Amino acid sequence: MPIEPSSHVSRVQVIDWTRGAALVGMALYHLSWDLAYFHVIPADFPVDPPMRLFSHIVAGAFLVLVGISISLAHSRAIKWTGFLRRLAIVGGAAALVTLATRAFAPNEAIYFGILHCIVVSSILALPLARAPPWLALATAVAAFAAPMIFAGRGLDGPSLAWLGFGARMPTTLDWRPLFPWSGLVFLGVGAAGLASRRLHSTPPASSRTSSAAGRALAWAGRHSLTIYLVHQPILLGVLFAATTLTGYADKIATEAFNANCQRECRAGGGSETLCDGACQCVAQGLRSANLAIAMTSQTLSDAQNEGYSRIVRTCAAAQ
Repeated sequence: MPIEPSSHVSRVQVIDWTRGAALVGMALYHLSWDLAYFHVIPADFPVDPPMRLFSHIVAGAFLVLVGISISLAHSRAIKWTGFLRRLAIVGGAAALVTLATRAFAPNEAIYFGILHCIVVSSILALPLARAPPWLALATAVAAFAAPMIFAGRGLDGPSLAWLGFGARMPTTLDWRPLFPWSGLVFLGVGAAGLASRRLHSTPPASSRTSSAAGRALAWAGRHSLTIYLVHQPILLGVLFAATTLTGYADKIATEAFNANCQRECRAGGGSETLCDGACQCVAQGLRSANLAIAMTSQTLSDAQNEGYSRIVRTCAAAQ
């Protein structure tokens, strides 16, 4: 995801390794959401405090690497062609993420996720690449402190929420507002400036100087944006195929419907024996008719609704 150094600057292998490791962390966190979606793990596991902290660490690593990459590429002279080209690529990817999430998850669409933050933060950080490192570090401190100073309910509107000064967190799949998250990009610029001599003297990336795992991480780090864009469709496709072919998804959907049905039946005054028998009958009927998944996700068509009603009538008559 981070903007890589210009091709005119020798790649620093440790940066590629770190970016690749961050990609692994990102994929693992997203996999937890996918496993929860398919009911393989508890639904609240991805939002447990340890997992949320893990996601922030991964996102923070990417943003610090953005700052380091900008410093490495532009500390001696700003390479406008390369910078603008990479900015356009990341900006296009951010727009693609917004459009895709609006289509497939309209209630949780991403309007200012990590890619959007990278685009705006990169523009703000570019002048700092040639400034003294202390200025980038001071800017980072200011960015971290800004939400605590300027926060207010009047800044919750859609046109200003992306700044990060609002009092309410929007409902979205990814939320990395400009402040305080841009502070990590500025921090990366400052840190790279302080270590510039050591970084520039580091041997360039070479496939002959690392293990197979190291080469794999470095390769991933060099193609981070592409991996970011394609990894979720791949993970979802693999899990969908695995759970569908094994019948696991249908089994879990049947169990979920049965449990919900029994809760509602007992809340309505039904006896335990009646509720158990009726709900198990309907749940098995849905599974036999391949309607369990559609029922639990509430995506029944008119024909499927009729099939569901028929199953309910049959089970009611049998009680």
